[in-house]
Amino acid sequence: MQTLPLDIFDLKRVKINHTKDELERAGKRRQKEISSEKLATFVPVHRDPVAAIHQTESKMIPELLPLRHQRMLASRFAFFRGTAELMEQDLKQQYQSNLPIVICGDAHVNNFGFYASPERKLLFGLNDFDEARIGNWESDLKRLLVSIDLAGSENGLKSDELDQTLKLTTKTYRHAIKNANKLSLPEVFYFSFEIHDMIDTIKQLGDAPHQMEKILQKIIKKSQHSNSAEIVRKKSTINSQGQLMFQDNPPRARHLSANRYRQVVAGYERYRDNVRQDIRVYLANFHITDIIRYSVGVGSFGTRCYLLLLTGIDGTHLVLQIKEALPLRYNLLSLKVQQAIDNGMQAGRRIVTAQRVLQSTSDPFLASTRFGNRSYYVRQFRDMKESIKLNRLDRESYQLYCQTCALCLAMAHAQSPTSPMIRGYLRHQKVLDTALIDWTHHYVQQVDQDYQTFKDYIQSHS
Repeated sequence: MQTLPLDIFDLKRVKINHTKDELERAGKRRQKEISSEKLATFVPVHRDPVAAIHQTESKMIPELLPLRHQRMLASRFAFFRGTAELMEQDLKQQYQSNLPIVICGDAHVNNFGFYASPERKLLFGLNDFDEARIGNWESDLKRLLVSIDLAGSENGLKSDELDQTLKLTTKTYRHAIKNANKLSLPEVFYFSFEIHDMIDTIKQLGDAPHQMEKILQKIIKKSQHSNSAEIVRKKSTINSQGQLMFQDNPPRARHLSANRYRQVVAGYERYRDNVRQDIRVYLANFHITDIIRYSVGVGSFGTRCYLLLLTGIDGTHLVLQIKEALPLRYNLLSLKVQQAIDNGMQAGRRIVTAQRVLQSTSDPFLASTRFGNRSYYVRQFRDMKESIKLNRLDRESYQLYCQTCALCLAMAHAQSPTSPMIRGYLRHQKVLDTALIDWTHHYVQQVDQDYQTFKDYIQSHS
């Protein structure tokens, strides 16, 4: 299959010198070359999932790998979340549209959620960009569809209910791309989906999912308490010298050696040079009180993540997360370890740039840094960040949630100047709504096979 070039975050590839109509026509021509039927044809893959996982984990902290494996083996969906490298490798073997845009690279249903705008409004959209790159729009859509199938199955949805949800998700994405193409550039750029927009949409559906509305109302209340003060209350203690510090909880949470502490401090100083000037001035009010290594998530569990406890001149606190930015897994399997690390030194900048492109508005504290020969990005830790627990959704609410994810994904893709080509490609392609169901089923079978292979390996080596 033809694939996109290895230089997968060259923003010049989405810089265009054509009108919207010309780009749409280019998308139509691509549809004739790579039809929707081809795009939805599953091409069997042959690779060793355990070897690929080991290669990814060779860059991680060995002490954390047993707990990482435990998290991955919790379910098929957890395994899928933790092994983005497998699907990214497999997508290279599939038919591809080769319409370059900025993509998330890991757009599964749990990588959408709520986050705060600088005006403290609660917005919904993509919230993980570690695998972001220049890629194919369908790569994000396919990963979303597979995650919908896996998570929905775990939630007890029947096969026909899952198929209906998959069909509506693709249909929603197509229509959202169509509608985005009708908007002016400023309207696309300033688009945001606020939590009250979701509640209003639900109310317009009449007898549709009231359960979702109740959940959203709870999220509004809960988000008001999701801030640095709450993190300090839950995760800190006063030591014997009367100093405020994070609590150790090894191996997940552990204080640092003196040398690593100095490295992180140096990284924080570099970060302050990269952050917005107004935030740089604001941070001058704070000093570092404590630093701890603190691992989170599934896919990123095992990477180098740190929490900084900052104390202000008035005694208030700010908690920042410094998160390791690994080289793209899209490239990882084709590079030697040291080469991948060398090529990943700008990974933090890539993630920050992609987040600012794909989110309607981003954390003002977001910026990249480097230390210890590795790349990182910095953000506020859990500042009004919330997510919907999928296992609490009934069928109608789950379906609505998936359609909302598809809408937000399409609007994120619409930020790329090349996005009118997607509109040209998808025009009159209703067939894709059903065709991608079959592709999704085939890939879910691949996930099942990989999950069992990995489970057998872990059991045989325990």
